Amino acid sequence: MHKGIVDPDFSAEHVLSRDPWLYVELWLKRQRKHEALSYWLQARRFAEASSLLDVQAAPLTMYYAFLNASKALLTQKGLSKGKHHGVSGSRPEDARASLATETVNFQTGGVLPDLCGYLGESTQKTSYSLKDILWNIPFVHRAFLLTFTSTPELFIPLEQSRYIRESGTREVWFEAQIIPRFTDKRKLVNIPPSFEHFERDGNTYVRRKKRCRFCMNQDSADDKIRANTRLRNYHAQTRRVIVNITGNRDLWYLKRAHYKNEAGSRHTMSLMFAAMHRLSELSRYDPKGLESHLNGQANWLISEFVYGSMDQFIDQISSEITGRQFWPPKVR
Repeated sequence: MHKGIVDPDFSAEHVLSRDPWLYVELWLKRQRKHEALSYWLQARRFAEASSLLDVQAAPLTMYYAFLNASKALLTQKGLSKGKHHGVSGSRPEDARASLATETVNFQTGGVLPDLCGYLGESTQKTSYSLKDILWNIPFVHRAFLLTFTSTPELFIPLEQSRYIRESGTREVWFEAQIIPRFTDKRKLVNIPPSFEHFERDGNTYVRRKKRCRFCMNQDSADDKIRANTRLRNYHAQTRRVIVNITGNRDLWYLKRAHYKNEAGSRHTMSLMFAAMHRLSELSRYDPKGLESHLNGQANWLISEFVYGSMDQFIDQISSEITGRQFWPPKVR
């Protein structure tokens, strides 16, 4: 499995580094992507400044790190990056401060809609609550469930996430083993309709129903290029519901389908961008409102998101820019 979404380089060696910032900087220099490099360097400055701030102030500089890193990606890909942020937030004046009353509005033009377009998502104007957005972000999902105990769990942990080709054929599909304690059939009822589960050797697996036509060794170079394009397209669709948490050991999950989950079709990267924008608005314009959140039920959840999202967002966007995966080197 590959952490990149749109244009992963499956044949490239992984980058072993604790600092994807520097690798991407060197990569952009070698590619002579000077405008993208300027955005990337500014994003890093904002990220470094964020590490010196507490949770009340950090969302402001973290959001601008996300914004400029996104502009670096869009510029490097030769795509529109808009003149506006493309996202806004609001809360009714008479509403108490809660994540459910914090509305995040996806606009039709600007950096966030352009990022959504790059990821193959809808670019139509739509709104979600900050609560629903955080519900869909894997690395804070445990904190979310412990905060909102009646909310359904969305993610099924996987092992051996991979693409398989049946011997002697051109058919390729995604397959993974479900971690045993999540194999209760009641928990598998609402897996996405494009997936199925099955038993093999006493273990439970999920696989995507749709297959991808790949290449054979004897195929021409042009046929292999077309086959790799088909695999990348198949992979981009798969990554809508096969999501990861970046860490010393990357963790992969199947995202359940849920009829009330309107934000469920969004990628983690665009959701993190939108959530951080709303928190940055509160930090700038409504510090009392942000303080109310931090003194209330969502204190731990918001703190986990603020302090954990930079590594997750930059790891993902670094893979999008370079096509490579980034792993920290193992220490023996």
